[in-house]
Amino acid sequence: MNNKGFTVVELIAAFSITMVISVFLFELLIEVKNIFVETALKTNIEEKTAIVSKNINNLFKENSNSVSCSSNSEFSINGKSISITQNNDEKNPGYIIINGQKFSMPKDGDNYVKVTSPNIECNDEGYIRVNFSLTSSNLSKPYVYNVVFYYK
Repeated sequence: MNNKGFTVVELIAAFSITMVISVFLFELLIEVKNIFVETALKTNIEEKTAIVSKNINNLFKENSNSVSCSSNSEFSINGKSISITQNNDEKNPGYIIINGQKFSMPKDGDNYVKVTSPNIECNDEGYIRVNFSLTSSNLSKPYVYNVVFYYK
């Protein structure tokens, strides 16, 4: 009898172990890809929200003698309106309007990141709190933008 080859049981066992390892590696690869996509999207969101914060701050620096809240999603600085608009239309993104200029949120694949739950709070001590959430299918949880501006 010749004992140089593998038995069928040995081959089945080797293929089974190889397949189990391949499945785990494939799942790991998918998870790493999802983490990469989410991190890239968060970076884009942080860049956009930094631009929004800088523009709001510049309006306060220019002249902030007259600041008023007209609703929970809009306020004005010397008549220059700043509003946060939530738009549920898939083709049009959520955006922020500062002094008439739209700041769209970044794209996530074919869709834009959506602005949800916009809220602006003013108080008499010179603080304005701007708060909204950004949602997307590639974010594991909503990104919350919560910034307090001091204008006096």
